[in-house]
Amino acid sequence: MSGARPVSVKAGRDVTVSSDRRLVPPREAAALYIELGWGTSRRYTVERMRRSLRNCDIVVSARNNAGELVGLARALSDFAIETKILDIVIVPEYQGQGIGRVMMRVIASLAPGTNVYCETEPRNFGFVRACGYVRRPGLTVFVKRGGEEIRRI
Repeated sequence: MSGARPVSVKAGRDVTVSSDRRLVPPREAAALYIELGWGTSRRYTVERMRRSLRNCDIVVSARNNAGELVGLARALSDFAIETKILDIVIVPEYQGQGIGRVMMRVIASLAPGTNVYCETEPRNFGFVRACGYVRRPGLTVFVKRGGEEIRRI
């Protein structure tokens, strides 16, 4: 795991992005994923989110001046060769303001010299390209969800 000190960066006028995982209570993180439609309270329990945040190598959050959690990103890294962004979630009202771009830069800065990968839906290709990423030819993503039937991929 990285021994880097937490980073804090302004993103726009009223948002601060931080890599200090202590600033992300599991209950608040779970509520954000549920609110944004990533899953239900059955999948995003407080305990599962606690384990997730604890076991991710990099956790980056975005908060507005009122202290509300408006974005969250999680990543895994070996801090030598590869870093994989698991997800970035941003409240819709805060999308398009450069917050996601700052979050991706913070992740990359915490794992310097590694190849940083992310997977996304086609609707987000423009955003990922604008962040400097290129599509890796020939890569296909496979998934097997733990204990759940895969309905649509």
